[in-house]
Amino acid sequence: MKWNSGRLWLRITVYSLLALLTVLVVVQSLILWQFDETAVRQTLGQVLHDRGRSVTIRGSIKPHVLPFPGLDIDRIDISEPGTGTPAISIDRMEARLAWLPLLFGEREVNKVRVDGLKVRLARHPDGTLSIADLFQRRDTGRFRVKLDSLRLREGQIDYLDLASHRQQTLSAISLDADGLRGDAHLTVGGLLSGGKRPLRLALETPLTIQDDQVTLSQLQAVVLSEVEGLGESKLSASGLLRLNFAALQATGEQLGLTLSSDNPKSTFTLRVPALGASFKEVTTPLATLDGQLTYGQTHYETAARFDNVKLDEAGLNADRMAGDFSWSVGRQRVNLKLDAPFSLLAMNQIRMQPLSLMAQVVTPLLPRGQLVAKMEGALDGTLDDDQLNLRVAGKLDGSDMAITVSQYGFLKPRHEATVTIGKLDLNRYLPENTDTAAVALFQDTRPIPLDWLDYVDLSGKVTIGELAFGRFRVNDVSASVLATPQQLALDQLSASIYQGRLEGSVRLAREEKAPTLELKQTLNAMHIRPLLLDLFDFSRLDGIGSGEVDVKARGLSFAELRNTMSGTVAMSLNKGALSGIDLVAALKNLPSELKQWNGTANPNQKTTFSTLSASLQLEQGVARNQDLKLASQLVNVSGGGKLDLVQSIIDYTLDVQANPHEFSRLKGVNVPLKITGPINSPVYALDFNAMVKGKKTESEKQDALKQQLKKQITTILP
Repeated sequence: MKWNSGRLWLRITVYSLLALLTVLVVVQSLILWQFDETAVRQTLGQVLHDRGRSVTIRGSIKPHVLPFPGLDIDRIDISEPGTGTPAISIDRMEARLAWLPLLFGEREVNKVRVDGLKVRLARHPDGTLSIADLFQRRDTGRFRVKLDSLRLREGQIDYLDLASHRQQTLSAISLDADGLRGDAHLTVGGLLSGGKRPLRLALETPLTIQDDQVTLSQLQAVVLSEVEGLGESKLSASGLLRLNFAALQATGEQLGLTLSSDNPKSTFTLRVPALGASFKEVTTPLATLDGQLTYGQTHYETAARFDNVKLDEAGLNADRMAGDFSWSVGRQRVNLKLDAPFSLLAMNQIRMQPLSLMAQVVTPLLPRGQLVAKMEGALDGTLDDDQLNLRVAGKLDGSDMAITVSQYGFLKPRHEATVTIGKLDLNRYLPENTDTAAVALFQDTRPIPLDWLDYVDLSGKVTIGELAFGRFRVNDVSASVLATPQQLALDQLSASIYQGRLEGSVRLAREEKAPTLELKQTLNAMHIRPLLLDLFDFSRLDGIGSGEVDVKARGLSFAELRNTMSGTVAMSLNKGALSGIDLVAALKNLPSELKQWNGTANPNQKTTFSTLSASLQLEQGVARNQDLKLASQLVNVSGGGKLDLVQSIIDYTLDVQANPHEFSRLKGVNVPLKITGPINSPVYALDFNAMVKGKKTESEKQDALKQQLKKQITTILP
């Protein structure tokens, strides 16, 4: 016999394969011949009898031999304890036995595939699960379960929390676990629904099983969510996780959760160095959170730590949360430093009380500094409603301050606020004035900064005890505020200013070409000179009086608003003075001192009066009136003219008469007076045209003038 013959080895191989095939056919025939489906069905039906559960097989049970022996079972139902209601349903299960132990009479299940698994899972008010008994160790009889491979397809878990009545469903579950007896690998996927939007889940990790403990050493999990119009959001988890199925507990190390989204662009990372969990609670001594979110020109940043965190059926609680939060819009930025206990009740209601808050406002509107406030209070809100409420009180620049703010929405927030401030001096933060004299408000040519309104949606009420702004010193300020990208409005505005009272409204509407100003004000018992000085740099009129203002204007700066003012202004002054000329002295010295009636205004001279009234019509920055009346003990003045705010010039014609009730000797003296030139340095002159009206030659005009002023006043003052 030639052992190196190819034909010999070919015959040996063929005969061996035929013998093996014959043995397998015989074995399978014996198994099929001896297989008792009824006995198997009865045996499986009693498997969970000690747990009060019944196992019902409504489909077929078929033995399987090649390539591995086992059973294929269709339509399995496992009931709730003590009832016939199915808790678990399986469309098909394939269980395979290992060949080698089987040859020694041991039935060892090493491979399982489950299709169409449906689990009805309930969490009782005491925190226990409805299927907790299935995770407990039990005698498996003649079978040993030592899985090396597990497959699950088209699984579904319906979850109900009996305490909160919240329902969720994990569907389309796919699970692959290989090498379970050694260095295993696990892959899981599914779709979670029941919340605001469905979540796609995926998990991949090396896996180690030792007794009742499963270790996920390099956990990598991803949760994906799609929101219409906002793009995809992703939650990633990593770290080490140990699961003890006997005790139904878990521990974790160096866990990290990262939430990211496309629109808005955001990334938030939660780091947990150590974690303990059961079905009743999850605890960690420390957790840190940092991240950022950008939406348009709105940018959020946060960095916070949570001490002694506990998550249970009541919600999430931390003994302390300390962190920095910032919100920036364009060139405006708000920085917040928070320190408080933290609660998230039912994973919805936020509570932070007592809250310690330090707030910093940085804006180019205040280029020399930032507003800094230190306050105490409380923060609460509801995530389902996208609402936060802040109530704090403390100090702003050493002055008392109280704020109540409600925020609605997170991506495009709307705010309702009530702010009370004892004293605020904005001059500490406004640009330094390098000029020797401050610029009046309506002479300021700098553009009015309104770009910050693009990102504001605010309504509420503000109260300020004392406000300093440029030349202005205002007390007892109160107003309803509305700030949106379209407008800035102050309604029900009232304030004590210039020793009087102001009431009315101001509205600045943003339009395509230039903002439009609407100003409606009522003035009472106000000192008029500092008001005119601060608004228009005009100081020739003094007195205490009242008035009404109803004007509109359009422009990019206060100077442009002044140049386009249109509307009405009515005023009535008492106990005042017109500076620049002393009409009483001029009348007294007629006609020898005619020069007093001609020349520039003298700031050391003034004409006092008891009342002055006028109503002006404004059009494109030019004010006109014909009803000016000035009355005093010695003289009466009437007339009209115009004030050109654009060119800053005056052109008025006045009739000056001695008061005949006090000085009957002066009856008939009537001096026409012209006031022209720059508003701040006008020229007072006799209106010779009116005095010599109808005269042609110079001698006729001189005679008419002297005849008009022939009565000399030697004494006027009593």
